[in-house]
Amino acid sequence: MTTTPPGWYDDGHGAMRWWDGSHWTEHVAQPDPEPSADAPTEAEIVAAYPAQSADPAGAYPPHPGDPAGAYPPHPGDPAAYMAAHPGYGAAGYPGGGFAAATEPRRTSKLWILWLVLGLVLLGIVIAAAVLIPILLMSAATSGAGGAAGSDDERAAVAAVELYDDAWQDADCEAFEASTTDDFRASTGIGDCESFVAEAELFVESVEDYEVRVDDVASEQGTITVTTTETYLTVLDDTGEPLETPEPMSAVYTYTVVAVEGEWAIDAIG
Repeated sequence: MTTTPPGWYDDGHGAMRWWDGSHWTEHVAQPDPEPSADAPTEAEIVAAYPAQSADPAGAYPPHPGDPAGAYPPHPGDPAAYMAAHPGYGAAGYPGGGFAAATEPRRTSKLWILWLVLGLVLLGIVIAAAVLIPILLMSAATSGAGGAAGSDDERAAVAAVELYDDAWQDADCEAFEASTTDDFRASTGIGDCESFVAEAELFVESVEDYEVRVDDVASEQGTITVTTTETYLTVLDDTGEPLETPEPMSAVYTYTVVAVEGEWAIDAIG
């Protein structure tokens, strides 16, 4: 007796029904609409296997005394059908592709990786667009120290810069324009001849003189400008040239006041 294994088979009524190995079940599946190119047509299958009535009990009884399967196979017997059609397996047999058709499709996850990378790059671009201007502004503010905020504070800073230029250029007019009468009297430099002589000694003794404004503060009509001034000294305490210029640095506080609408240095600390 030949036992048909469980599977989807033609039940003889034009539908694919699940055979559990011994009986037909109530599970029915429609056959594939288009069989493969080398699959036989329905007319060829019918011609090869004479139609027989379906077994009302849901299972074909064995043929007594048929040890070798001499009797013709039952209609819709997949084992016999596939034996007669080599290469026409579960996928080729009508309805045999049901399992393959119901398998979930495997989709590529590569797009997720590209999406994440794109979001990361977008975040970097946005962060750069926001942070770079802030950093540049911060660097500019840091380089300017305590930058002047009002017109008066900017005028006070300009007076300090003019004063330092006067010493480096031995410019008496700039010296007088940037200082008050009281300041010049307190320093003992009351005329241009005295200033030029002092400025020329200053120029001979230093190199690379630079002034950096660190802070500007206003209080009761007085503006205080704090600077850090760096230079190379080329003379020793006795006035003799040094073999190697020495770097020097000093912090000064300029007190700047308004005189007849102009800002001028009144004291240096």
